[in-house]
Amino acid sequence: MIPVALAALLWGLGGALAGRFMREIPPEVLIPLRFLLSFLLLLPLVLLRPPPREEGPRLLRVGLALSGAQAFYYLAIHATTVATGIFLQYLAPALLTLHALLKGERLPARALVGVALALWGAYVLVVGPQGLEGSAVGVAFGLLSALSFALYAAFSHGLKTPPLVALGVGTLLSLPVLLLHLDQVLAFSPGQWGGVLYLVTLGTVVPFGLFLLGVRTLPARTATLVAMLEPLSGALFAWPLAGEPLRPEALLGGLMILLGVALNRR
Repeated sequence: MIPVALAALLWGLGGALAGRFMREIPPEVLIPLRFLLSFLLLLPLVLLRPPPREEGPRLLRVGLALSGAQAFYYLAIHATTVATGIFLQYLAPALLTLHALLKGERLPARALVGVALALWGAYVLVVGPQGLEGSAVGVAFGLLSALSFALYAAFSHGLKTPPLVALGVGTLLSLPVLLLHLDQVLAFSPGQWGGVLYLVTLGTVVPFGLFLLGVRTLPARTATLVAMLEPLSGALFAWPLAGEPLRPEALLGGLMILLGVALNRR
């Protein structure tokens, strides 16, 4: 559980810093560039530890789910708001819980209450009194990001191969889009390149590596729930880094997320 919590902290820190250097980069440039640079950074690992042939089909599913989670998330926040996109993506624990119940699994009542509390807390913390904003298309992108994130966690559970090699799938799928916008990439300022490099290292490779380390033994439903610490850490980091005040209802939402995670510890 600790690796997943650390991943959520890094995602939250990246979210708090993102507003400073990522507003000028459109999603059709940011998404494929993030995949490409992340994969190139991990290419030595792929060459040293090539995935076994029997795990190839599963890695393909992991890669497709990871690509969808990242792409749909950025499309959602581009078409709606960051708050709406984050909240919708973290419907993933609810989707996995619903799937478990439909399969006939008997979950304890405290676990179900914990999921409900965490989702309610995320809504209070991230969305607030203004409610969900954005177009129907943006909300659809957000729901697809939640489904992709849930599938990504489920497919990665127990995987022996380092699942981050699945970033290659996203790279191959998005490379034609990146080539179409290569002129924009070449025109990046030093500040924009710094933001991209931060997002690739401490916003992608390190936190996703920690998440996947945790989800090898932690059930996908619990892992995605613990990852909901991201909006809480983002709000806490945004206070000193971006000068955003901590609203009383945000603190209440954060406590509800912590309680929901605690109820699902085992």
